[in-house]
Amino acid sequence: MDKIFISQLVDSDRSSVFDLLQNEQTMRFLGPRRPLTDAEAEIWFANEQQAETRFAFRSIETNEIVGFCGVTQLDGELDFGYFIRQKFWGQGLASLMCKSAIFKLAQSIDLIQIKVFIASDNVGSQKVAHKLGWQIKCTAENEFESGHLYQIRT
Repeated sequence: MDKIFISQLVDSDRSSVFDLLQNEQTMRFLGPRRPLTDAEAEIWFANEQQAETRFAFRSIETNEIVGFCGVTQLDGELDFGYFIRQKFWGQGLASLMCKSAIFKLAQSIDLIQIKVFIASDNVGSQKVAHKLGWQIKCTAENEFESGHLYQIRT
């Protein structure tokens, strides 16, 4: 874990977080499946500053926000996810973030109860799941796409 670390969000992170939330490619499989407006991103940022089970990750080298990983409530279920600023894609950081978040979450949450949905078109996340040894539990779909539910392995 020499590339990233878990960190608190501070006000000066706003532009980096907006860069993530307003990027069309990053948001392709997240939330409303579109970039967030300034008002939506502002609400998301304020809520994330209070989040206890989803974590911000920073680059050790630059101290920049890399992305987020952890659990949030979605439709009454614990939903695990991660998302990374596009400039940090392809560096193996998603699997590092997942490992770190899962280690921290396992201290207070039963990982069996966590839902992990990965869309059929989300090849990058499928590769991360495979690298982490996660197994497909079943096919699933949401209002946007079809995919699979995965079981987190520690």
